[in-house]
Amino acid sequence: MKTMSKHLLLGASLAVVLTLGFSPPVSGQAAGRLTIDWAPCPTAPAKQCGTMQVPVDWSQPRGAKVAVAVARRLADDPARRIGTLFFNAGGPGDGEVKYVVDEDSYFSPTLRARFDIVGVDPRGTGNADAIRCDLPAITPSYTMFPRTQQEFDAMIRYNRDFGRSCLRGTGAYLEHTDTVSVARDHEAARAALGVDRVTWLGISYGSQLAANYAELFPGRTRAMVLDSALEHSLPDNQQLAEEILGAEASFNRFAAWCGTAPECALRGQDVGAVYDRLVAGAERHPIPDDGALRPVTSEDIRMQTIRLLAFKEPALGGPDLSWAGLSRAIARAVAGDASGFALPPVEYLQDDVEAHGAIGCMEYVSQVRTWGEMQQRLQLGRQLAPHLQGAAESWQIIRCAGWPLPAANPPRPLHVRDVPTLIVHSVFDPSDPYQWAHGLAAQIDGSVMLTRTGDGHTSYHTSECARAATDQYLIRPQAPADRVCEG
Repeated sequence: MKTMSKHLLLGASLAVVLTLGFSPPVSGQAAGRLTIDWAPCPTAPAKQCGTMQVPVDWSQPRGAKVAVAVARRLADDPARRIGTLFFNAGGPGDGEVKYVVDEDSYFSPTLRARFDIVGVDPRGTGNADAIRCDLPAITPSYTMFPRTQQEFDAMIRYNRDFGRSCLRGTGAYLEHTDTVSVARDHEAARAALGVDRVTWLGISYGSQLAANYAELFPGRTRAMVLDSALEHSLPDNQQLAEEILGAEASFNRFAAWCGTAPECALRGQDVGAVYDRLVAGAERHPIPDDGALRPVTSEDIRMQTIRLLAFKEPALGGPDLSWAGLSRAIARAVAGDASGFALPPVEYLQDDVEAHGAIGCMEYVSQVRTWGEMQQRLQLGRQLAPHLQGAAESWQIIRCAGWPLPAANPPRPLHVRDVPTLIVHSVFDPSDPYQWAHGLAAQIDGSVMLTRTGDGHTSYHTSECARAATDQYLIRPQAPADRVCEG
């Protein structure tokens, strides 16, 4: 369920069970209907943008259609072009077209030279047929950490009401925004592009999408690199426990780094104690912030800390999305300005949360059904993570509790064969624990691992070593000479 997850709020969706063995036709007569209406992208005329009509329900390929946005950046060196590179930067719910159109720096010069880079917006995201809900994705009173039976009942009720509002706003299409459907959309894009095989770069949630595609269409998959692997075969409680431990370990490494790092605004202080006092104070008295959805609560501080732990050094998100940025946010909050942890007003949250949640609850099933089970979950968080108290991206699966219909693609093991695959993962990832990479590797026959010994979520944009190994593998799929990247 991840990305570098820019999104921290998991919403919900409705679902139906799809038959995973069904492979809709994508050649012959059907291929003639799979087209992309290419035109120069409005903000980048050298690139191509378009939409593609795909079935709402892939088990009914002649049924109702939905628009999916696609963008293509042609290889800079056509004479040495290898083929088409599909990529997904994470999420779930993040659109990919914008990266192809506006973010050349997202891809290395090597990839830009050797591949046509294609981004397909996952259905329900981006600029095509997006998910729409009548109710706000989150309200000032909504909590994922209820303290009483009454707050728990209110959470379950709102989850259900919000899901029903999404069904009203989106229709039956909402039931088909799962990863398997998105993988089939990518196969339709491959057919429409007229290429025999594609190469994949899947980052965070993109690793799940790429692996699902490769399981369904191994003969169409030339090779894959999966960066920060999402292991989608674990029960809710096991996934959450492993991620809670990983997030708390990352916080402790951040606190130790703060002891000597010149960039840390809390250098020389007991960072853990400072943070605990801040969280405890916000639990008693949320910190006012005029520009936020609500006064900043302890839940907001802990959940937003996960986002700020994602990158040790500034990367794609700018200087505030870093460990130094986290230290500054804590220091300012202690002084009364908690804006670094504040939730923006609902109008800025709504689109992201709707898409993120619709796909997320198509993939995950909360095991919390009663107040007693919620109390057990809260105790799990407190015991495993004294500072973060359970805050982790997987905690957001609780927003699927009470959801009206079952998930379409619940956790299950994959079995990918005959697809060369490199899995890249950092040892101290606060979002996707390192053991998940090994769990996914066991589901992909013949896959190889590249371990990065450093901190943070994802490696392609934070490690020159990992980036070089990724590029080399995508060009020529063979195991790296060195299976470890330092730092």
